[in-house]
Amino acid sequence: MDIHMREATKNDYDAVHYIQRQVHEMHTKERPDHYRMADATLDQEYFNSLIDGENTKVFLLEKGQPIAYSIITIKRTEERSILIPRKVVYMDDFGVDHTYRGNGMGRIFFEKIIEFAKSIEADSLELGVWEFNEGAIKFYESMKLKTKSRRMGMDL
Repeated sequence: MDIHMREATKNDYDAVHYIQRQVHEMHTKERPDHYRMADATLDQEYFNSLIDGENTKVFLLEKGQPIAYSIITIKRTEERSILIPRKVVYMDDFGVDHTYRGNGMGRIFFEKIIEFAKSIEADSLELGVWEFNEGAIKFYESMKLKTKSRRMGMDL
């Protein structure tokens, strides 16, 4: 069966929400201090703004039906004399339907997103990942990502 990536449309909200909810449930379980469950874990108005956004894209990987999604933001560094101008593709979200995890679909999808980033002449692809998510960290490391910075905090 044909596997391909395409940009999502507003009509894809339900499919994206279905996969995003699976990712959100994991975050809710592991970080209840940051996340809580809700009927809608992806606000439809927010989703529509991503579709309409000039610097945002929502991609779907399909194999007859949507099996993975990613939300990316294209960022440019602030114009300052101390910074080198850069164009960064920031991956805000990346999720694969639980029934397709572990069989290479995430790798295929991630490679297609890298191809997109290269096609728009981005300098880098960056993302954030929670420390608890060891599976995601291993996956991203297998895709040649390296830790560039660390965000630290303390609960008060």
